[in-house]
Amino acid sequence: MATKYLIALMLILVFVFSVHTFTSINQDIGRHLTLGKIIWETKEVPKTNLFSYTNPDFPFINHHWFGEVLLYLSSLLVGLKGLIILKAFMISIAFALAFFAVFKKEQILPAVIAGLISIFILIERTDVRPEIFSFLFLGWYLFVLFKQQDEFSILPTPPKQLRLRRPGNFQFSKYLLWTLPLVQLIWVNTHIYFFLGPLIFFLFFIGEWVKERKFPSGLLLLGLAVGLVNFISPFGWQGALYPLFVFNNYGYSIIENQGPFFLKAWGYPWLTTYALFTGIAFVAVSFLANIKNFKRNIFGFFLFVVAVILSLKMVRNYPIFALTMLPISIKNFLETGIEFKSHKSFLSAAAFILILIFSVITDQIYEEANLGRRFGLVIPQGVQKAVDFVRQNNLRGPIFNNFDVGSFLIWKLPEEKVFIDGRPEAYPADFIQNVYIPMQEEPDLWTKYSKEYGINYVFWLYSDITPWSQKFVSFMLQNPSWPLVYRDGSVMIFVRK
Repeated sequence: MATKYLIALMLILVFVFSVHTFTSINQDIGRHLTLGKIIWETKEVPKTNLFSYTNPDFPFINHHWFGEVLLYLSSLLVGLKGLIILKAFMISIAFALAFFAVFKKEQILPAVIAGLISIFILIERTDVRPEIFSFLFLGWYLFVLFKQQDEFSILPTPPKQLRLRRPGNFQFSKYLLWTLPLVQLIWVNTHIYFFLGPLIFFLFFIGEWVKERKFPSGLLLLGLAVGLVNFISPFGWQGALYPLFVFNNYGYSIIENQGPFFLKAWGYPWLTTYALFTGIAFVAVSFLANIKNFKRNIFGFFLFVVAVILSLKMVRNYPIFALTMLPISIKNFLETGIEFKSHKSFLSAAAFILILIFSVITDQIYEEANLGRRFGLVIPQGVQKAVDFVRQNNLRGPIFNNFDVGSFLIWKLPEEKVFIDGRPEAYPADFIQNVYIPMQEEPDLWTKYSKEYGINYVFWLYSDITPWSQKFVSFMLQNPSWPLVYRDGSVMIFVRK
């Protein structure tokens, strides 16, 4: 009974950590909802930039189009606050799938430790974005493959009807393998992390070969299906191979694509990064504790290495490690044969989780960790007041805006085409590197390009900390040809005199 209470408390902690301020309000969510609406109403997926007057015809592979449709339709049903709740449920389910992939009650305390570390890594990315679907699909892959890992013998043909057996005789995981191609088909149209599906399955395939010393022919057919469905999308083979080439045309560096070592110099929130390194150490210790069974856990080791590499490369990949570390470490401690049972430990763990839940609900942990969010269904206005000013004063474009605010303008000011938005891959790298950035750094280039593009007003989110943005704001405040007509806590608006 105590085990059930501990697990319930941990899932509640995941949920309350995911119910927080809609922090992406100025960034991607508006563009996602707008594109979802366009796709739903036109029944067609746009294949060009679409929203920009500078590069309207630039080809763009929208790898998350179906995720945008799902977010748009959900917003119609439950609103933005409902999206926060929906997202919290999805993240909690993804966590539960990864946790219960190998969990046994005898190992509750190591599992709770792994779970708490995982949660503090996972909170790095808990906003409403199409990637929340990837968390769910990744959780399902982990659940199916780890359930199957120790039961694989001969892969059966797909049954016409699946009969669930009693929990004590859970033998149908072999049949769940046949859900993976269908999940992959949805995943490839929902978010760019779809490449994780074939990658994880390949690691599982290799792990089974190493463990059994024979060619797992049954898995070969399934693996082929998992691979081929990646070509079923509006973008065909180009969409399937897109993750390999997405950074070939990426003229702008964004925070989520930087690694923890790089961001340390910028004072990036320390909590999730420290949790990541703690998690890496915890999983490494679990392998050392279970070194005698290393061969049978080679799949978990390969997966651990890949997850570590991805997370150290980009902070946006932290949740990948957070979810994968759960079944890997729990399985290792389970196979040591040591039972972790202590009444005092149960009470201490429960008390600690309750304190954490309280600190989240009261925002204490957010204030201490400087995570820039609050608990609850908080929908900020974003830069809506500045948009209202534009409309009330009948300002007309072309508009010059910065990268960070373009998606909000696409959403809330649809009558205007933007100069740029938050999709580096949707703009030529040459345009970003040789036009957009230089015109912020050099007053002469600003004069040249503002005339060339016929810019009439500037809508600038001056929380942009890039050096070029700081230079631009500095010289624009001293430019008599572009008087400042509006300023609030986040936006400046300049107009051509």
